Amino acid sequence: MRARFLLLLSVFLLSINLTAQTPDRIEVFGGYSRLDYGIYADYSGPWGPAPLNGFEISGAFNLVRHFGAEVDFAHNYSPSNHWSSQTFMGGPRFSANISRIGLFGHVLVGGLTFNGNGSQTTPALAFGGGVDAWFMRHIGARLIQIDYLHNNNKAAQIGSEPVNNVPSGPGNRYRIATGIVFRFGP
Repeated sequence: MRARFLLLLSVFLLSINLTAQTPDRIEVFGGYSRLDYGIYADYSGPWGPAPLNGFEISGAFNLVRHFGAEVDFAHNYSPSNHWSSQTFMGGPRFSANISRIGLFGHVLVGGLTFNGNGSQTTPALAFGGGVDAWFMRHIGARLIQIDYLHNNNKAAQIGSEPVNNVPSGPGNRYRIATGIVFRFGP
């Protein structure tokens, strides 16, 4: 966990230093996020979807034109069941602008922590992209961001039964987000 944090911090600091030397922009996003997670309910199954709502925050640091580094954090939760999921990731980002529309794609690597009756952190991979609409030079809206999120949780067991509300196996999930984007720089 500490090694991942230091890796993400290094990417973040290196990106800021390189961005300061280029005329490209820094983008900061914040907004609503939804993640559909698979849960093994009430010791007896079956596996079912657990929609988790929350927020996502990310920062993209352009290293050169159309290519940069991104750090991303999301927290999704279900207040009725007290389940939550946090992702902390970073990776390369590719972008293009067409008039007032910004398109981007990214591949993010990091970790996912799920909290139910137990807590478990596993490596995670997300790839996807989105569309931004710029209303002013420095303010826009993320119309949609869709990520395919993969992790590999292993269910804790009591005897031969999985523990209640703990995800298991390869997790292939989709996360969507929308919100506000700010850009800084010349």
